[in-house]
Amino acid sequence: MTRRRVLRPETTVEHVDEFAKGAHWPMVGVTERDRESGTDGEVVWQADGHTLGKQVLKAGSLHYVQDAMFGIGYYYLTGRPKGLVETLAANAAQVLDPWTVEELCQAFDQSGDPRARGQAALRLGLAAPAKPDQQVVKRIGTALADQDARVRYASIFAASYTRYEALLPGLRAIADKDEEEFLRDRAAATLRSMDGVKV
Repeated sequence: MTRRRVLRPETTVEHVDEFAKGAHWPMVGVTERDRESGTDGEVVWQADGHTLGKQVLKAGSLHYVQDAMFGIGYYYLTGRPKGLVETLAANAAQVLDPWTVEELCQAFDQSGDPRARGQAALRLGLAAPAKPDQQVVKRIGTALADQDARVRYASIFAASYTRYEALLPGLRAIADKDEEEFLRDRAAATLRSMDGVKV
């Protein structure tokens, strides 16, 4: 699986579908987003058998996901060989123009109000690479300690998307002593979900 690439607000599932149609990948599954049950919305296109040069994609698929809680759209690809999957992901990025981590860090740094700061933290959490990225850790860590409860709430989800151990102390601080009970509860639940960390 490639890393998640977070789409800009103006890029919709229709744009992803156009890209898939251009590659002759049929749509094979749709799951409706349901915030109440925590179900992500997802559309899947079958990319199995796609060829590039002499390489043939096996077990390949393109996934567009809209996260259950906030409705942020992102996509990723699966399959093997890995090099071919990464090439296809790069091709998709040229067409779909997702946010880069650098752009999202800049958006976080320039956010002038709590809503924009929370949104930037969420996008950054979703876009974070699997290997811990210090610029991501720094900004989500800052959001976890934000004065505004809405930003702290968003940052709990952002931290959970990254699965970075470096963010556990910030989550523990919220779980242990945040003034808002719903934030303490959410942080504690997130800690439990992150590899069974003891609260």
